Amino acid sequence: MTDFFGSRGSLHQLISLILVGFGLLMTAGLATQASMSQDLIDHPVWKELLETATQSALKSPSQPAAQDMGRIRVWTLTSDRNAPDMPAEFTALGPGFYSEGDLDNGLWFPGDSDYAVLVTALESGRMIAAIDISDLEHQQNRIALIGALYLLLNLVLIICAIAWLYVRMRRPVQELAHRMKQLDPERPAQRLPVHYVQQELQEIASGINAHLERVEQFMARERSLLDQASHEFRTPIAVISGALDVLDRQTLPATATPPLQRMRATVENLTEIMVALLFLSREPKVAKADDPIELDRLLPALVKDHEHLLDGKPVRFSIHIHETLTVPAPEAMLRIAIGNLLRNAAENTYDGTIAVRLKDGIVSVTDSGEGFDTAEASRRYLTMVRQSTKAGTGKGLGLFLVRRICDRFHWRLTLESMPTLGTCARLDFSPLPEIGEKTHA
Repeated sequence: MTDFFGSRGSLHQLISLILVGFGLLMTAGLATQASMSQDLIDHPVWKELLETATQSALKSPSQPAAQDMGRIRVWTLTSDRNAPDMPAEFTALGPGFYSEGDLDNGLWFPGDSDYAVLVTALESGRMIAAIDISDLEHQQNRIALIGALYLLLNLVLIICAIAWLYVRMRRPVQELAHRMKQLDPERPAQRLPVHYVQQELQEIASGINAHLERVEQFMARERSLLDQASHEFRTPIAVISGALDVLDRQTLPATATPPLQRMRATVENLTEIMVALLFLSREPKVAKADDPIELDRLLPALVKDHEHLLDGKPVRFSIHIHETLTVPAPEAMLRIAIGNLLRNAAENTYDGTIAVRLKDGIVSVTDSGEGFDTAEASRRYLTMVRQSTKAGTGKGLGLFLVRRICDRFHWRLTLESMPTLGTCARLDFSPLPEIGEKTHA
């Protein structure tokens, strides 16, 4: 139901209903006026006037057959005398008062006269008093006709006003909304036309264009900042990575191996984060259909790259690949998304097995680690607070990046975890049943 006093409903419908209501109100007013005019024709004052005229005629000693009292005429009928010039329809009337409505035969002809009649019984006949109210009746008919024409004219004007509102307001608004839907985020410098006849639509279109301009400027500043930051970070990351390669060729004590591994893991994690941020900062691009990634081949390699995180712990990876799966997405994004899930499982599992499974278009990583409170993890994700005691941990920014990547490629990430019982992370690559339908746990 339309809420006339709220924000719901169409403005065009609201104005149209107001105009229709005004027309109905006018119709009711004119009908009431016509009814009151008819009541005036049948007013009891005519009976009182005729009773007064009858009493006056009865007091006349001669009581002629016809007496003229201005607009009132009185006829005396006896068995041996007829009244001259009396309308023939009065002859059959019995004693009593007859209004104009009582005498109306339902037909009206130009020149017809309308009367109010009072018939009084006499010892030797009847006395008929009548007042001609034709002028008043004709005037009432003319007023009713003018009112009907006025009502018809207003109804036509209301219909024209509703049609004009549709043409001048609803259609331009629909056109403006359609043009807004056609704006493509991948095409910069798009603007809405402002050459509308209505000043209000010009102001709306100009405001939207100004907003688009500010959004593009903001995005340009963000991209510029990310590009500059990436260039600034690439140099020290490359220097550190090169230094680690040099140290790997040196003969170092065994105690130096764990710190070097943590340093290399941190460098690799920073590189992945930088690549992901740069990719996500750009507008969405559709991956080439002829360049899919074979996930069933990539998954074992990813597991092998993360096995060093299990060194010194009684934990191992278990891989179960039940099908072949190709995913139309950049390999770097798949590495970051799945790698973060593997890293989280490895860093939070201290005994047991981490099962990595590919089945039904879903990659699942199930560990037997310490688990975590999913409600608390959701709060950390929303605030993007990185809470970690180890360099390279992916529970904070890592999970944020995974969800952003899933949003970009319409994947679905679900996390099921209970404290002390471990965690199961599922990454669903199957196509959505409907466009725009996404489910994130």
